[in-house]
Amino acid sequence: MVYMLLASSNYVKIGEDKDLSVMTNVDLKKLFPGKKIDRVTEMNLSANQERAEMVKKRLAWKRERLSTGAVTRGGVVDPIKLVVELAPMEIRTLIVGFAHAMERPLMHSAL
Repeated sequence: MVYMLLASSNYVKIGEDKDLSVMTNVDLKKLFPGKKIDRVTEMNLSANQERAEMVKKRLAWKRERLSTGAVTRGGVVDPIKLVVELAPMEIRTLIVGFAHAMERPLMHSAL
């Protein structure tokens, strides 16, 4: 199996643009056409811990005042659809596992 580290981000702020300040999707099947994606694991930003484990260990901070709004985040990556959902100003780090060795290296692609 071959693994690749993939970081995706939606750099538009909430309310910055009426058309672009929305949830966006990255379709991994379209990003890697002809490649068999066998596994996708979401990691923390520095990619040294699985996100699910990080969330379990997260500290609950006492707040003096309530925040002004709810934090919007993309959903869990569906292992069948392989679509990564990104909220405005969100960065997601994934390790993507491919079933077979790649015949040629993947080229860098800006989305």
